[in-house]
Amino acid sequence: MIKNVGALANVLKIRDLRDKVFYTLAILAIYRLGAHIPVPFVDRGELANFVERQRAASGLFQVVSLFSGKAFEQMSVFALGIMPYISVSIILQVLAVVIPRLQKLQQEGVLGQRKINRWTRVGTIFLGAFQGFGLGLVLLQNNLTYFRGELAGLFLFTTMMTLTAGCAFVMWLGERITDKGIGNGISLIIAVGIMAHYPSDASLILNQMRTGNTPYIWAPILVVLFVISTVAIILIQDGTRRIPMQHAKRVVGRRVMSGGTNYLPLKVNTAGVIPVIFSSALLSFPSFIASYLGGGQPGGGFLGNFFALQSPYNLYTLIQYWYPGFDMGGAFLLLKSFNMHIVAFSLLTGFFCYFYTAVVFNPDDVANNLKKGGSFIPGRRPGKPTSEYIDYVLTRITTVGAIFLVSIAVLPQILEVSFRMPYAAASFVGGTGLIIVVGVLLDTLKQIESQLLMRHYEGFALRKTSFARWR
Repeated sequence: MIKNVGALANVLKIRDLRDKVFYTLAILAIYRLGAHIPVPFVDRGELANFVERQRAASGLFQVVSLFSGKAFEQMSVFALGIMPYISVSIILQVLAVVIPRLQKLQQEGVLGQRKINRWTRVGTIFLGAFQGFGLGLVLLQNNLTYFRGELAGLFLFTTMMTLTAGCAFVMWLGERITDKGIGNGISLIIAVGIMAHYPSDASLILNQMRTGNTPYIWAPILVVLFVISTVAIILIQDGTRRIPMQHAKRVVGRRVMSGGTNYLPLKVNTAGVIPVIFSSALLSFPSFIASYLGGGQPGGGFLGNFFALQSPYNLYTLIQYWYPGFDMGGAFLLLKSFNMHIVAFSLLTGFFCYFYTAVVFNPDDVANNLKKGGSFIPGRRPGKPTSEYIDYVLTRITTVGAIFLVSIAVLPQILEVSFRMPYAAASFVGGTGLIIVVGVLLDTLKQIESQLLMRHYEGFALRKTSFARWR
């Protein structure tokens, strides 16, 4: 956690780091500017009414709008945001488990990663074109465009090309940040898109309280849950399990390297924010297909309602159907949250916690590296026993991290579905948005801190005086 906020002033003292920060801010400003450029030939008034009707119906509007910074609701050129890129990344990582060639490319280091990135870019273009075409059909089916009849084909082509170009440009912006800026560009674009919701959501909550639509009791509850969720996310993201290691004496040239004790740190949440991003991206597909096949039906027909957050097909409704006279008040309201959307989101998030951890951390490689370096874990023989022990510990702490991620991610959904907390308020107390924002900001600040420490400036966690000083 950051204890020395004054060290941020040292960022301006380092020209290279200062240029990277300003370059990143400039790219993010361009992204937010493009989020307000509308797609041609769309009826803005009808679109606003349509979005208002569909806001609580399906995951398509909530998830895609969340990641695009409301560009999807405004149908701007960045309406697809970075979702196609994330979806293609998911597909390639899943295929890497079953395709030996992809596994080999992942192990080839920088050259292999370049080729995978090239395939990801190409796949993003094709998926963006497909989603842009489908989104154009949805706009036509709901009469949200000025071009109809004979001009429908022209509108579909224009919309597909515009949205595909916007998606490619957002992907390029993210890669520019990664290469020349500070932090992970794709993650920063997602986080900035989510934070763009906060001012309007806060204003909406205050207006609803003034008009009496939302009880004032939600205000202190909202603040307390926001603080608790934020602190819990920071603690879990930074939490590690340290496994003690013993180093044997080694002879390097003419020097004898003495042995010693060190630790192998294993993160409680190795996957970071990736599981909630992946699960949110995958859950947008059923809603997207439902909107395409629904023919303009509210919520996308049966399929859209079945996968909707406020789905009528839940355990609460089922018990009411079986026992019509049974009192379903109080704690039984939680049963409304047992619907397909929340259950699938929870299972996908937990699955990706284990899956992504297995992809990025290989206990066999760690055990072999320890053996080659003359290190060992006390009480464990080198080689296979060490690998099995590391895998055992990693599985246990990943379980804790998965339970935490699922709990924080579904908390606002439960409050919204079971206790009717407004969506604008629920988005502040946890969920995908808060996890991503806190995780991305922590990673970015850690990169800035590493740059400071490389140049002999104080880091954020090295507070000795009330002001940051240069050594």
